[in-house]
Amino acid sequence: MYHFLVGTKAQFIKLAPVMLEMDRRGIPYRHLDLGQHAATTERLRRVFALPPPAVHLRRQEGDITRVGTAIGWASGLLLRARLSPGWRRRLFPEPGLCLIHGDTLSTLLGLHLARAAGLPVAHVEAGLRSFHLLDPFPEELIRIHCMRRADYLFCPDDGSVRNLQAMRVRGRIQRLSGNTVIDAVRLMAAGERPLPGLPASYGVATCHRLETLSRGARLQRVVQLLNQVAERIPVLFVVHHPTRQALARHGLAHRLGSGVRILDPLDYAGFLPLLRDAALVLTDGGSIQEECASLGRPCVVLRNRSERPDGLGANAMLWNGDDQAVMAFVAERARHQRAPLTGGASPSAEIVDFLEQRQRERRQGTGPGG
Repeated sequence: MYHFLVGTKAQFIKLAPVMLEMDRRGIPYRHLDLGQHAATTERLRRVFALPPPAVHLRRQEGDITRVGTAIGWASGLLLRARLSPGWRRRLFPEPGLCLIHGDTLSTLLGLHLARAAGLPVAHVEAGLRSFHLLDPFPEELIRIHCMRRADYLFCPDDGSVRNLQAMRVRGRIQRLSGNTVIDAVRLMAAGERPLPGLPASYGVATCHRLETLSRGARLQRVVQLLNQVAERIPVLFVVHHPTRQALARHGLAHRLGSGVRILDPLDYAGFLPLLRDAALVLTDGGSIQEECASLGRPCVVLRNRSERPDGLGANAMLWNGDDQAVMAFVAERARHQRAPLTGGASPSAEIVDFLEQRQRERRQGTGPGG
């Protein structure tokens, strides 16, 4: 049995194509919703037309958006997993392989829930490194911890493979042809524009990372940059609830200029076409950086550094606090457009191919344990 341990929006988006591929092949699996983004993942489940999770570990309607709440949620679940064999059996009623994804608190929680039950772990999107322990924090530390303890590591590129080899991880490394987000984009990006009356040419902005929202000075610089960009091209600022709270907390909501139009969050089927048709994207989100690389959209990554190479030096650039470089990029945005990635291999299918081959090896007694 395969157990998908999913807690956040990005994890669901990137693992949904793997679950859909298993559905296509008739391979049974269980989806455990860890609950970090409980409301968002429930909406995404309907967008991807997947069945309800086998287990909900947190049924509250809202997403967890505060650090203290997140720590309490994860600590409580880990303690319960350690102390209650009956609860562990409810989570994992039969043996199998647990799939975790990425670098979030849910990734860390999924790893240790599986370990408490004595189950092997496969880490999807393994090998990404920023090589700065505190930037991004705590993602870099979580990646290192999980990659060192996973039994199987699915890498999206050659650089990720080299990173894991340099770390001398004990798990089995498997190179994929790309990130599974490619498959999610292919599933969703063909839709119609979700909103009427959009400008013929526009930019899309998002901002949600803790290191941005928790620092008033940095968020102020983001607002100033969006206002500068909006003097060249209208900016549609997709504002999630934590971002709205941070703008209000730091007294910045009223500083957004008339060229910046605030949009409420869209579901994934609506957001991808918005991104697809954008002339420019500004984001601090690594997943959106990856989606822009797949769609060929010019992208300014609102961070000092990124663990993700997707698009950098081609359709994307790192801000790193250099507004002048950003404005030069904006002025030449058409030159940074690339053709979208259409067709080609499916990383999600490659994961399922590997898992099926692993099963054959284990039945024949020729593969590694786990």
